[in-house]
Amino acid sequence: MNDMTVLGLGPAACLLALALARHGMRPRLLGSRRSRPAVEGVSQRVVEALRQSGCSHALDLLGPRWQRVSCWNAQEVEMNGEFVVERSAFDQALLRDVKAAGIEVKEGLVRSVDPLPEPGRAVVFEHANGRRQTLRAALLADCRGHTAPKTAADRLAGHTLVSLGRSFDGARAQSRTTFIESFEAGWAWGGVDPAGRAHVQVVVLPELLVAHDGDLDAAHAACMLMLSRLPSRFGRALQPTGPARARGIQPALRGVIAEADWLRIGDAAYTCDPLSGHGMFEAASAAIAAVPVINTLLQRPQSSALALRYLDERAESVFRSRIEAAHQHYATETHWRDEAFWARMTRAPSLAPLQAARPGRASFASRPVVEDGYIVERRVVVSGEHPRGVRFIDGIDLGRLDELLHAGAPAAPADIGQHLQAPPEAVARALHWLQAQSLLTHAGH
Repeated sequence: MNDMTVLGLGPAACLLALALARHGMRPRLLGSRRSRPAVEGVSQRVVEALRQSGCSHALDLLGPRWQRVSCWNAQEVEMNGEFVVERSAFDQALLRDVKAAGIEVKEGLVRSVDPLPEPGRAVVFEHANGRRQTLRAALLADCRGHTAPKTAADRLAGHTLVSLGRSFDGARAQSRTTFIESFEAGWAWGGVDPAGRAHVQVVVLPELLVAHDGDLDAAHAACMLMLSRLPSRFGRALQPTGPARARGIQPALRGVIAEADWLRIGDAAYTCDPLSGHGMFEAASAAIAAVPVINTLLQRPQSSALALRYLDERAESVFRSRIEAAHQHYATETHWRDEAFWARMTRAPSLAPLQAARPGRASFASRPVVEDGYIVERRVVVSGEHPRGVRFIDGIDLGRLDELLHAGAPAAPADIGQHLQAPPEAVARALHWLQAQSLLTHAGH
């Protein structure tokens, strides 16, 4: 019986395995490598996560930062740069980092996952040579992306879209640059390098493919004709180097995120609209957030319910914020508001079940938080703006501060600072924040 098994060989799986190894655990990775090529942007935040994880092979693959230009709502602006990778090569570099860390990797197909009579799961795994083996694990982390099998209906789902990507040669020679451009039928992301190699991905409604009888090349070409600024940057002499490729897109929050012996991490838990550009960052941040949850499940099983609640609430909160942010960004594009794509995407997302669960005015409540590598329950301030709670302001534990005030401790920042071993200035800022939340209604306030 292996304590920790990770399903998948992508960024979420690799970064989770590396994080677990840094915390003294010995995870095992099972899965198959990505087979379909794809070009993707990588933000500086992902680079920092790779650096913290010791991913030297993946970092070496990145190369120089690309210039980034946005053409949105008829305004062209230069934004923070990004790195561009071919995902198959990037995933293979991550796997080299995982193996260099001494982590066990088995490549093949996960045929089934079944519960055991005792706590844990049995994985029927088919090796590359066709041999099948049943592997047992006390805890599974499913990092197989949106292809991970569902165990329940999605809790929330957004609009269904289609991404069409195609690569070209013959672009105008220029510095490494990526572009995003809105157009009447959707939006496009493209990149071009000094050798004239280019890639253009368009995100459109599924109906556009139907209008072209499912001909992906024709649908992509039709979108290219609708673009104005991106082709002018790339040049009009683009020559396709292969067929257009399609993949379905639907932001979705899975129905079951966390069970006592099975966790969903990254895209297996929730997927976002690609407009946010958060895809790989979500994988990295979700992997890091899962470590104290796994640590708690394995080392403090009496706190399992709290750990599962933490992971579930985090997934729901992040998904909600990404959906709302994407909707707000779509709404800033006003030139094609009557076109089918924009009329649909600017329609407010249906988040009533989540909004109903949000607290109204600020109040103290007990919530699961991370402390010393485990999930514990502590008093935090929750509100509509901060549904998961705020525990610290300027390093001051708000729950402890509130307890001192309720106990009749002197309310002067210097006196409280002595109790908390904190600077009076930090205490004063925390008191001011509580007052702004209308939470200083006792002890003379």
